[in-house]
Amino acid sequence: MKIWGRVQYTLASLILLTCQDVSAADRIPMTIGAVSSPILSADKFYTQMSDRLGGGPDAQFDVKLLVRGEIGSDESIFYAMRRGRIQIAGVGGQSISTAVPELAVLNAPYLFDSWAEIDFIYDTVVTPFINTLLEEHGIVGLRLYGAAWHGIYAKTPIYKPSDTIDMRFRALIDPASQLFVQALGADTFQVASNEVVTGLQTGLIEAGETSTLVYNISGTSYEAPYLTRTRHTPSLIALVANKRWYETLTTEQQDMVMQSHPPTKYSGDALRADEERILAAAEHVTVIELTPQQLAVWKKVGRSTHGALIKEAGGQAQELYDIVLKAKANFAVRNARAD
Repeated sequence: MKIWGRVQYTLASLILLTCQDVSAADRIPMTIGAVSSPILSADKFYTQMSDRLGGGPDAQFDVKLLVRGEIGSDESIFYAMRRGRIQIAGVGGQSISTAVPELAVLNAPYLFDSWAEIDFIYDTVVTPFINTLLEEHGIVGLRLYGAAWHGIYAKTPIYKPSDTIDMRFRALIDPASQLFVQALGADTFQVASNEVVTGLQTGLIEAGETSTLVYNISGTSYEAPYLTRTRHTPSLIALVANKRWYETLTTEQQDMVMQSHPPTKYSGDALRADEERILAAAEHVTVIELTPQQLAVWKKVGRSTHGALIKEAGGQAQELYDIVLKAKANFAVRNARAD
């Protein structure tokens, strides 16, 4: 009887292991790519996604996280997602604009005035509009939110646009950034993101514009310790999926993916808190806050680029721009009533 008991136990164990192996083999492969850091809330969000989708015995996904830049730059991650090498990507608006040029309009300098306005406009009109455009390019939009303001970093203090004239200035690949830098009168240089620190060290560039989070976590702040908080553009973070892969999922599985990341406003609020916390801790950085009078001059320069940006973006850029302006007016009315 004892021997038979052992045999029964062994057979049961083998059956259980076999079932577990089959279950694991049947899980849907999912690789999430991003460029994050352990000090950012976004890093926790990706871990939560992995736990929700791939954790537990009943998990339907086999999740692999490559969110510390293992795939390469933001652009490389977006390219990998579009080619189906990874299934989900967390990337910036500049990368998304390479597939959908109209999205560059959202980076127009001083198009937006506050995070509250951005959250309202993104949720009510921008996200549905953008998701339609993304689907036409084989991309499914999962989340879209503003994460941190762009500012100007430099080796020397910058207070007004004229301080940048003839300065060797790094612009992003985004046309909104390039047009803004040109309008400032600076000498535009395009330098890969992983070469910015070296470029500052060698004198190839003297200044640039980027989000406050990137400025702090990339090491740029040590070579360019002056940060002018122009707040001219909100960095757009998009969580997107490969459409061909996404459409192989059942409706239930698609819902699971959609609900695996925190809500838009919660995600944005957390990263904005990161922005302020990390900047406050950077004792080596001299932060330049602009007066209302100084800011008015920057806004005049930035907004002068909108027409050229819409023309360069083409497609439905004008429609998207008009939608945003209408939503801004609705937000202003809504706020006035609340007061």
